[in-house]
Amino acid sequence: MRHILRRVRALLWRRAPSQPQVGGLTAVEYEALTLIAYEGGSARARAREQAEYCRQRGSEPGAQFWSQVAYEVRLRTRGRLPEKP
Repeated sequence: MRHILRRVRALLWRRAPSQPQVGGLTAVEYEALTLIAYEGGSARARAREQAEYCRQRGSEPGAQFWSQVAYEVRLRTRGRLPEKP
């Protein structure tokens, strides 16, 4: 697990931030990292479920946030399952 987080952090530091940072990560990046760590290969699907849930409840900002998280997860994993430590 540490190996995965190290690789993801390394990718994050190489990329110029597009949102204000808190503690070195944007809210979207932090949530993407957390999902990857806890959900593994299903992180993107989980983020998309959250976006749909928000959309159904009428929260378009929430839906946009979770859609951005799903996209960030896809960028970080490049469409592959994260490596096992």
